[in-house]
Amino acid sequence: MSFNRKSALAAVLALGLGACSATLQGTSGSDYLARYDRLGYGGGAAAAGAPAANADVDADIRQIASVEPHLEFPARIGLARVGRSGLTALPGDEVQIWQAALEGVGEQYGEFVPVSPLVASMVSKPAARGTDRTQAILADIRRGAARQHLDYVLVYEVGASTRDKANLLSLADLTIVGMFVIPTRTVDVEASASGLLLDVRNGYPYATLTGHARKSSVSRAVSSRSTRTELADTAQERAVAALADQVAGALDGLYQISLQRGSAKMD
Repeated sequence: MSFNRKSALAAVLALGLGACSATLQGTSGSDYLARYDRLGYGGGAAAAGAPAANADVDADIRQIASVEPHLEFPARIGLARVGRSGLTALPGDEVQIWQAALEGVGEQYGEFVPVSPLVASMVSKPAARGTDRTQAILADIRRGAARQHLDYVLVYEVGASTRDKANLLSLADLTIVGMFVIPTRTVDVEASASGLLLDVRNGYPYATLTGHARKSSVSRAVSSRSTRTELADTAQERAVAALADQVAGALDGLYQISLQRGSAKMD
């Protein structure tokens, strides 16, 4: 099967649906570095006489860019949820959301497996002093995913913010009856779920994805705090559902990239 290179890349490298977005990557590190050298970066006159610090950065950039995509389906794809303390177990409601969203993506993509915090803790290492927290969490997730023999892992986190404002009936808050009878506050919740699809073996970033959800409600002032909490949970679940839809679309795009790269190798 063959694909027109320009049309295929245009179709799969940028996916946008409403307030949600997904960006895919399937570029080659060796191709990038070939252009790097062709343009005169990182060697010869460009490096001669350069400060040592700049030379170190140049070397880091070359090493960082050298990563290659290895897309092959079907695959074992991990789901790793990050909370305040690091990798956490998937909540039951979110498990159902992922199951519902990914049931229809097709068996050609493989299977989806939650990354176990217990397994990750078995193989994790204490972070060195001064290590970035996010970097340490991602490293532990990759270690745990490797122990579970996963090919790729979707690392995602969910957050919500609320805005509580009085409406025109807020004067009724001055009466006990008003507190329990007249809705006086508008609660607006916006949640987002952001994901990063990584190659477990070499850390190649195949996709960055974001899902958003927003929901408003009118509540009585005496119950405003509990309403915010309830809506935040609902909004977060809606954001995860939006993210799951993005993942399903991204997998289709990555599958097309894998076919395109396979076709290019045969040419």
